[in-house]
Amino acid sequence: MSGVNKVTIVAFAMMLCIYISKADTFLAGDANGWGFTLNGWPNGKTFKSGDVIEFKYPAGAHNVVKVDQAGFDSCNGAGGQVFASEDDKITLTQGTSYFICTIGPHCANGVKAAVTAN
Repeated sequence: MSGVNKVTIVAFAMMLCIYISKADTFLAGDANGWGFTLNGWPNGKTFKSGDVIEFKYPAGAHNVVKVDQAGFDSCNGAGGQVFASEDDKITLTQGTSYFICTIGPHCANGVKAAVTAN
């Protein structure tokens, strides 16, 4: 096999790997965005490590706090990672990531999501 053919095969293999591992971006809450209308989001969706969740919400209306399962279950953001840009993009790692809103009683009223990435 010539050197040119080997280079072509290697380049093709690299492009295939990049295509297969391409990360997807998901809008939290779909068209409704991050807020009281999550309605079970992300049920039925499949995520992989490296995918991005984009949280969009009006200024001052919400925030996003990445917490552990205990913080998710109790709606307690203490020690969590806080995002408040109105357009937060968070890359998923393998396992379950937990997100809540810590403004007022928002979390207790359903502004929370658990996302599992394979």
